[in-house]
Amino acid sequence: MKYYKLQITWMVLFLMATTIFMPLAPTASAAANPLLAQTTAAGSSSGGGLLDIILGLLLGKLLGSSNDLSNGTKSNNPPATGLGGKSAKDLVGFYAEWWDTDTSSFKAMSQHTDTINTIAPFWATLQSNGTVKDRGGNDHASVVKFAKQNNIPTLLLVNNAKQEKSEIPIHTILANPALRTKSIDSMEAYIKQYGLDGINVDFEMVPAQDRDNLSAFMKELYNRLHPQGYVVSIDVFPKQNEDNDVAAAYDYAALAQYADKIMIMTYDNHGVWSGAGPIADIGWVEKSLQYALQYIPKNKLYLCVPGYGYDWSSKGVESIEYAPAMALAEKYNADIVWDDKAKAPHFDYTAADGTSHQVWFENSKSLSYKLDLVNKYDIAGAALWKLGEEDPGYWQVFKEHGFKK
Repeated sequence: MKYYKLQITWMVLFLMATTIFMPLAPTASAAANPLLAQTTAAGSSSGGGLLDIILGLLLGKLLGSSNDLSNGTKSNNPPATGLGGKSAKDLVGFYAEWWDTDTSSFKAMSQHTDTINTIAPFWATLQSNGTVKDRGGNDHASVVKFAKQNNIPTLLLVNNAKQEKSEIPIHTILANPALRTKSIDSMEAYIKQYGLDGINVDFEMVPAQDRDNLSAFMKELYNRLHPQGYVVSIDVFPKQNEDNDVAAAYDYAALAQYADKIMIMTYDNHGVWSGAGPIADIGWVEKSLQYALQYIPKNKLYLCVPGYGYDWSSKGVESIEYAPAMALAEKYNADIVWDDKAKAPHFDYTAADGTSHQVWFENSKSLSYKLDLVNKYDIAGAALWKLGEEDPGYWQVFKEHGFKK
């Protein structure tokens, strides 16, 4: 009996040493439990003794530590570690340059590599035959090269915007398994051609009838790309209930299973289809975020923030970037008014032809309130549409809210 106790003593000392110098594998607890049972039984049969007690205490302590390591450490929402007890925030920059000489997004990216974690270039559209068509524009390879040099992953943004006269609705592709497979083949080929890090699906105005079809597409895309190490993300319309026909196709709970990142497009609260008003009213943004959090894990959720505005007049509505908006206000000596309820700025002016205009836009102050929500709900981060059209003050606000690499 003493021989066995001596052997057990050496085994315990060995296990203690490995616990101190090397993390114990999850299987160690299971392997040691029979040993503890044997030791207890041996102690009982021999009438007990100091060595038995010591062995029992040491093994009990050892197993307790092992169980602490192997249980209760996994959760859908990892422990917060960043600013103010919250997790560090991730910034996705939507990258779009509308003509060959437009370098606005590249300049913004190159100037803020310390803040931007990922870019999603709008380089491709999905065609009626299920193929992905390049939109042309700037030199994709040079953008990807710069991003890689600065540790910025690149996700191909694929949109369903019309680009050919024969284009048919997105429904035709989503409802056809063969066309879904063909489009996934085309997306995979594109990201491999340019050495990209993943995909950003930006299917908009998807019919409500395609709710299950969109989820099926994302499942098939995820199962194809994710095992290869690619990031799969999707942009979704905001909603506050399931009665919103425009956003009904986005099954938040289902999509959360098949996406690494979900960007909720909390902008265009007012736009070309409506009267003048805030681009992203803070109350509307928060309610949309609260609803999304019922179905999407916060470590996957990104709040989209706009860098642009709209100019409304009797002649129509035009989008406007921050710098041109400020130039208009200066040109017409317009007073910029702060709407405290919406947490957004706006101004009125009368053009040279006598037409009355109202401009709502976004600035660093309005951004700050939105990033407060990112931290309040401790979601993964934010996504900026788009790089290069924002108030230059945005970047300091991002840093103040924990967005840094």
